[in-house]
This record gives sequence, structure tokens and C-alpha cells, in this order.
Amino acid sequence: MLIIPKPIPFLLLLHTCNSATLVFFLYHRRCFCPRLNQNRPTPAIADDMEPENFRRIEYEDLVECTDTLGESNYIGRFQFGKMYHGVLGTFEPINLLVKIWEVPEIYNYKPGDHKIRLMEELILLRHEKVIKHPCMVKLYGFCSDGEHISVAYLLKPFGSLFNLISKDSFTWLQRIKTAFGLASLLKFLHVGNPSSYYPPFVVQNLDAAHIVLDQDYTPRLCDFGLVCGGFFPDRRPYSGPLGCYGYIDVSASSQDDCSTKKDVFAFGVILLSLISKRVYTEEDRQSGLPTVYEWALGQCEAFESYSEMKDAKFSLVHKSIAHESEFCGEDGHKITMIALECVNRVQSERPAMKQVFRALRKLEVVENNADFIGANNKMLLRPCEKY
Repeated sequence: MLIIPKPIPFLLLLHTCNSATLVFFLYHRRCFCPRLNQNRPTPAIADDMEPENFRRIEYEDLVECTDTLGESNYIGRFQFGKMYHGVLGTFEPINLLVKIWEVPEIYNYKPGDHKIRLMEELILLRHEKVIKHPCMVKLYGFCSDGEHISVAYLLKPFGSLFNLISKDSFTWLQRIKTAFGLASLLKFLHVGNPSSYYPPFVVQNLDAAHIVLDQDYTPRLCDFGLVCGGFFPDRRPYSGPLGCYGYIDVSASSQDDCSTKKDVFAFGVILLSLISKRVYTEEDRQSGLPTVYEWALGQCEAFESYSEMKDAKFSLVHKSIAHESEFCGEDGHKITMIALECVNRVQSERPAMKQVFRALRKLEVVENNADFIGANNKMLLRPCEKY
């Protein structure tokens, strides 16, 4: 029988780290301690995310609550490991999304990378600015016993977006709700505030596999392995590709380029996938098949300009979706053009996420189904949007 783990003091977490990780963690704790860096403000920490409320969970409990990492509980892969649905406890069960880091087969890895990623998540998911958005996961606990590194989020998952995209049962309304929520989150992370010290957060490894829908079809971002900006201004260099295959910005100038337009590009790829029911798999990559982005560009070759596509009401929406009752043909053209603008080869010519979000709000399907999609949800509209 599982025992719900008790919260542990945050200092105990530090005592379990090796010296290199501890130095790294103390370096970034400048964000939270004015005496370590007088020039930086102390970020607000939500009451339920105080250090003493972090839970250390035994790996054996995570294995047990996921039915021994069973196939029926398997959600999908992410860039650096696997995710499972877990249920902790019996009398008052707690639904969890369990994320387990592994040594990646196709991405670069150095010993200690995952422990550093865990530490960064613990920092990120304590910050009041970040965790209050409905499309961010809420941290429940973690495991770091040397051999196993994992986290558990408070979430009853419906499924991974990567797995849902190609399914006929994933409806037009659900796809639009997913796009709308993700656009809201990225707008929220990218917002610049002159009164704030911190620059925008950039996810960098945005991927359909890193988005899990809850039972209400609300998308939740659940990996932050390459996040930069915000209070991670001195992000350590990563020797591998800055992003996930199929979503990497084709125009990124260097690994030091922490531009929000990288996320705009990846969002555009996800939007193309949502409307076309296409995904880019590892088998596709090994076979040299085109990415979703490359496929979309191929479909545009018959046109010489955006104006020609506009005149022709060009749409990449899958035919099976176009037959759904909530679908509007004009929306199909508009959302196709939004996606293509996001994947523009020239970074400076891509829209900002706030512009993308506002364009999505104007779709007929959003206006007609505002409550379901979330267009009336103040938490999705903030900041800068009128309710």
C-alpha cells in the first residue's frame, strides 16, 4: 500500500546533491536571495510552492503508482525521457503525470545534465509568475536518488498532443482549444515588462510531445529542459541541437540566440500539425522524410506570394476536419496563414505571440465557442488583453 510522502525541508534537497550541482544551484539562487545579488528583485513564490512543500518521492512509489511503468499508463516520450500517468494513494487518490529522465538515444547528453534540469525545474515551478498560468503544470514532488531522476505533476492526463494529432477522435474544437491555450501560455512567457528586471522566457524545445492535455482538453507544457531567459540569463551552453527535431528554428543564428521567435517557429509547426493531422516521427527523420514545416512549404510552391494564397483561400486543413459541423471554411484559410507566418524563414518577419493570440481570437470558431475554448477565461487573456 502506498504512503503519501511528506514534504521535506529544501535544505535536505541540497544535501543530497553532488558538489558540482550544489554550486550550480547556489549560483542560480541569486534569483531568490537579495543578499547574494542586491541588483535582482526577489521573485514572488506562491504559498503552496514554498520550499517546505516540495515532496521527495521514492522511485519505488513512482513505479508502483504507474502500474510498474505499465504500457496502459504510458503517455509518451519527451526529449529526454518518458512520461506516465500515475495514481498515488488509495482512499484519496492523487492523479499524477510522472516524468522520468533517461539517457537520450538521439540527443547529446553529459553526466549530470538531468540533475541540473531537475534543479532548474524546481526553481522555475516555484515562481508565482509562471505557475499561475492554467497551461503550466503544477509540481507535486520529485525523485533524485542518484540513479533515478524524475518529477511528478498534479495532472490527470488525457493524452500527449503528439499522439492525439493524427486521431480522428481529436475534434476541430479540441484542436483549436489546444492552439489557443498554448498561444496564451507563450504570450504570457514572452511578455516584456519595462518595470521587471527579467527578460522574456524562451522555451526553446517546444514540441507536441511536450504538451499533455488534461481531461478538459487544456494543454499543459511539461518540459523545460532548454528554457532560457527570465531568471535563467546565464543558461549553460548545450552541445546538442537547441530544440527537438522537426521543430528547430531554421534561421537560428547561434546557440546564444535566446529569441522568442524560436518559440514562434515551433508553435507554427505545432499549429500546422494540428490542422493537417501530420506529425514528424523519429522514423521519418531516419528515413530522410520532410518535416511538417517542409511539407507545408512544398504545398505552397504553386503560389508566388502570400497575396496569391489569400486570393485562392489556400488551406492546409485536413479534409476530414473540414467536414466537422463546427468548422468554417474561412477559418481554415486564416489559421493556415497564421501558421505559415509563424514559420517564416526570416525571424524578424514572424509575428510576436501576442499577435498570433489575437489573430486566433478572431477566428469564427473561437467567437462561437468562446467558453469551451477559453476565450472568456481571464487567466488565458492576461496580460494586455481586454476581457
